[in-house]
Formats: sequence, C-alpha cells, structure tokens
Amino acid sequence: MHRDRLLERVSQWEQAAQGARSSGDFARMRRRETGTTELLRSVVSHLTRLLNTRQGFVPLDESFGVRDFTNLGGGMNHGEIADVEQQLQSMIERYEPRLLHAAVRLCRERSDALGMSFTVEASIAPGPNEYPLQLATRIDARGQVRVHTADD
Repeated sequence: MHRDRLLERVSQWEQAAQGARSSGDFARMRRRETGTTELLRSVVSHLTRLLNTRQGFVPLDESFGVRDFTNLGGGMNHGEIADVEQQLQSMIERYEPRLLHAAVRLCRERSDALGMSFTVEASIAPGPNEYPLQLATRIDARGQVRVHTADD
C-alpha cells in the first residue's frame, strides 16, 4: 500500500520531473523515500479533508464525508455522542486504510458549548512494523474539524 494519496504522488512526480529537467537527473524522480513524518502528514491532511466534507457533496460517492456538525455542542446526550464517535470511526476505517485499528473517543474534559474534542487512537505502518498513533480532533461551533497529532 502506498504511503501517500494518489494526487500527492502525482504532484511529487511532477515536482521531481521539473527539478530533473533542470539538473538532467531523471532517476531522482522515482527514488524519493517517504518516511514516517511524510506518511503522518499525509494521513492528517487526508483526515482533515475527509472530516470537513459533508455527506452527499461528493458526486462519485454519496456516503463520503460526515454529517453536518454545526449543531453539536456541550448539550449532547450519551447516545448522540456514541453516534458521532461511531460515524467518525467508520469514515476513518472506510476512507483512510493507512490507519489500522482506529478507535474514536470523546474527550469530555476538552469539550464545551463551543465545540467537541475527540481522540483518534490507531496504528500506522510505514513499513513492516506498526506504531501507535494518537490524533486530536476538534469540531468547532461552525462544524469545522481540525486534526493534528496529540503532540502538536
């Protein structure tokens, strides 16, 4: 499985080809090593786009994206919270296969009337080994989702 999304790879090849044309080194175009940092950056970027896309707005796949989160807030009951956790988790499992064993949990201590915070715990495998990963996800009052590593 590739570490970068298809359009990211195409963009990288185009950039490498432009650099190769000026230096004459075409072999450099395919030798790019992608490390864990680039993989993580790509996953976070893709999750941010996925979770900010509203369901029904992608003509190729009507189920791509998540429901409108603008009415979320501190007043949700346990069933609604479990519903949001399940929806986020199933979107991640379906559309971000580079994250393995994903689990989404509400962070009650960081959630308030202006937004909700979730933790995404998963594994990532840049090579033969899996590494644990924790991502912080914040849904603000406008329904916008921010995703970043727990260290940021």
